[in-house]
Amino acid sequence: RVVGGVTTNLLNIVFEAWVDTEYRIRRLPEEKYEIIMRDSVIVSNLAAIASGCLSHLLAETLGPVGPFEGAVTSTAVAFAMIFIMWGENYGKHSESDEHQTFSSYEGWKDTLKFIKSDTRVLRMCLIQGFSLGSLHIFIFLWSPLLKEFAEGASLAGKTQLLGMDEHNAPAYGLIFGAYMAAGVLGGFCSPIFRKFVSLLMSPLSKASGAKTAVVHGEENGMLRSMDVEFQSALCYFFCSVLLLTPCFMSASNEHAFSVSLFLFVAYEFMVGIYSPCEGVIRSIYIPSDSRGAIMAIPTVIVNMAVAFAVVSTEAVSKQTSLAFVSLLLAAAGCLQLSLISKSDWLCISEWLGHAKSCSLQHICLLGHSVKDMILATGEIMHCGYKLSEGYDLEDD
Repeated sequence: RVVGGVTTNLLNIVFEAWVDTEYRIRRLPEEKYEIIMRDSVIVSNLAAIASGCLSHLLAETLGPVGPFEGAVTSTAVAFAMIFIMWGENYGKHSESDEHQTFSSYEGWKDTLKFIKSDTRVLRMCLIQGFSLGSLHIFIFLWSPLLKEFAEGASLAGKTQLLGMDEHNAPAYGLIFGAYMAAGVLGGFCSPIFRKFVSLLMSPLSKASGAKTAVVHGEENGMLRSMDVEFQSALCYFFCSVLLLTPCFMSASNEHAFSVSLFLFVAYEFMVGIYSPCEGVIRSIYIPSDSRGAIMAIPTVIVNMAVAFAVVSTEAVSKQTSLAFVSLLLAAAGCLQLSLISKSDWLCISEWLGHAKSCSLQHICLLGHSVKDMILATGEIMHCGYKLSEGYDLEDD
């Protein structure tokens, strides 16, 4: 597990830090950076689906050790490809920095100094630590929770539900594949959702010139950070609601299994949407030459959150632990909103006030129109009554 902790940190840090620097060195098109972040999410989920199928095949042919042998082989292939095909970089900004090196102590010292000088970086680390930690805890909780709900559905007479196997137990492989497919679909939908949020926020930018930030990933290299921050906050809050709902469902409820499975798949879909946003946010707030060291901090938060959640399952129910995950996501959403600048919040407040006044005006106009229609209808009915009684309307 110690070695696993080291390699997990490297997996979460090294590749993105390498890609960011190599992206700038090769002067690739600026608008493609977010596409790279999106594609990394899609490919990761597709690889998880493929590895699940391959593990099942290896287990059937080679026995229980087959998946482990496949993992060792895959790691060896990855090592050979990285060693032969990849070149190293150190986050250098110019040719004079090419051979400049720093000790680990100096790197961590500079990182902590930078975090103290800008609380936004600390908040960003907490946000992404909470979101990733929530995902890891969810991975630990979803299977036993669905097992409890499946047993309750079976006792209530609900059998062979979607997501159950022939023994009325959760079809774990099928469900895991559904999670990964939902993540892939979310990754494809992320740019569409971004365009919708940008369109929603465009009146705010025109009204007061919302804050922009240079980032690898948007057209002309510019991004209003309010857009991506607001999108991420919405995703965090929505995910919090999705995971909070099963906490209030009884295990004996016959619909608990189906509803919870749908909510869990929806959560994985939202993870696919906000994961590329997190890469863009890191590009906004973290300098490229410090990215590797700063990105290590969220992994520490993740390990602490997961350890606390796993230990807590011995004392509290799994639904309570899931409520803790929901709380982490809500906290991440609040912290994400705190990154939006005061000028942007003022702009939002003015825009909402303007929208409220316009809505009231339209409601008043609609009320007057309805009143006129009622009066006109009354006059028509009155005239019709007189005609039916034989009155001469012209004399009247």
